[in-house]
Amino acid sequence: MRSTVVIPGLTLDEEMFAAAAEGLAAYAPELAPLSWEQFTASAGWAMIPDECSRLVKAEMVLSNSIEATRKLNVWFLPDLRGGAQPMPHSHPWRFTSRILVGGYTEDRYDIAGDQVRTEFNVTHEFGTANTVPKELYHEVTEIHGEPGRTLTLMVCERGTRGDWGYLDIGTGAHRQIAPDPEFSSRFAAMNPHL
Repeated sequence: MRSTVVIPGLTLDEEMFAAAAEGLAAYAPELAPLSWEQFTASAGWAMIPDECSRLVKAEMVLSNSIEATRKLNVWFLPDLRGGAQPMPHSHPWRFTSRILVGGYTEDRYDIAGDQVRTEFNVTHEFGTANTVPKELYHEVTEIHGEPGRTLTLMVCERGTRGDWGYLDIGTGAHRQIAPDPEFSSRFAAMNPHL
């Protein structure tokens, strides 16, 4: 099977390419067809670090506008922003994540009046779709299989950039958090190709 190191730490192969091409054709046909050259171009991919400079995911933004954003994600680690403590986050738009290869598990948190309703260990596997409303808070807690083998297509609806935050689990309050001032330097260090 043909594979290529796109960026140090990110290897893509024919199975992932076929899944991405099929996913785009089915769920974002306006962006199809996807070529091998486009899929493996290093300038198309950004490595996303966590607060400890570990690689959480690689992301290829295929389209980005106020109306809709489409991106491919290759997952390496869970998205546990609070470390050992839950720190579920919301998104500025409703989105559907199509699981093209592999899978992941998440915890979901919803506010019902003054109560926080939880749904733990929600599993999303190959061939399924995970729809996350704008009002929902969630946290990816586990990546299935080998790191770098879970591939998703994120199809985001209209939203307002920056309109996201964290859920205070104890109070049920939405907390707007200022951007991490160190993120840009961690991002730049992980993405010298950009």
